Amino acid sequence: MNPENSLVHAYLAAFPETRSAVNGILLGNFTSGNDLVDKHLAPMIDWVYGRIADRVTASELTEPQARMYIEELSVFARYNAQFLKQAATSVEGFCPELAHELRRNHLEEGGERGKVPAHYVLYSGALLADLGLLVNGHVPAPETALLVDLHQWMVGSHMPSLIAGAYYATEAVAIAETEILRDITNRYGELTVDASGSELKNLDYYYRLHLDDDHHAAQVKGMSVEAAHIEGLAQFIRKADLFHIDLPQALDGFLQILEAMTAWWTQLNHRAQEMNR
Repeated sequence: MNPENSLVHAYLAAFPETRSAVNGILLGNFTSGNDLVDKHLAPMIDWVYGRIADRVTASELTEPQARMYIEELSVFARYNAQFLKQAATSVEGFCPELAHELRRNHLEEGGERGKVPAHYVLYSGALLADLGLLVNGHVPAPETALLVDLHQWMVGSHMPSLIAGAYYATEAVAIAETEILRDITNRYGELTVDASGSELKNLDYYYRLHLDDDHHAAQVKGMSVEAAHIEGLAQFIRKADLFHIDLPQALDGFLQILEAMTAWWTQLNHRAQEMNR
């Protein structure tokens, strides 16, 4: 991706007030973490992922296209728990509160004994049970492998503030990505087993686990699992002074991961279009 085809740069061009805030943070002239999250980063994600959903057009996918998206999207879930564990270890000496939040997320994603199993186990099992689709062992496409590499490099960073911003980006897109994935698996279900939504019982459980505010797996009152992950990490940007988070580093990390994920979706979209030719 480059400024000519990046969705992030497209947003910055369309919303100059956010471009000004980004420049101000990186140059040390803008210091409000709350404004950065609420007025700039969260709206940027909403706008960017709205365009990603428009490009994917789940309701028009063919069976091979839908399967490709599902297989590639399964790969990051396979590794996210170990990334969270490594990120917690990387920051624990600098900000134990951030390490605690990352470990809480690690236990939810990776499975906590006596509670909900690992999310990847739930997801891959639901695909097999409801759709007969085996994603275990899927070898990722180059663009997916690059996304995994970029996260691996990020969680091993010696800059805790960069990890704080980067993992906020990872979690902040999770609701939008889950909703797109739900549309894709519904489309695949319609095409292959003539079922979608709540008719796909195991997948429906998986999506409700992530998105429903009152699901039994939600550990923060009034917030879904994903919403709690997002706000749990956003607080380290909102209260950067309290937690000694360096805002320019955090924003750098946020942009590194958001650009990586939007570039990944763009490449997957190109791959899907090529399958129709």
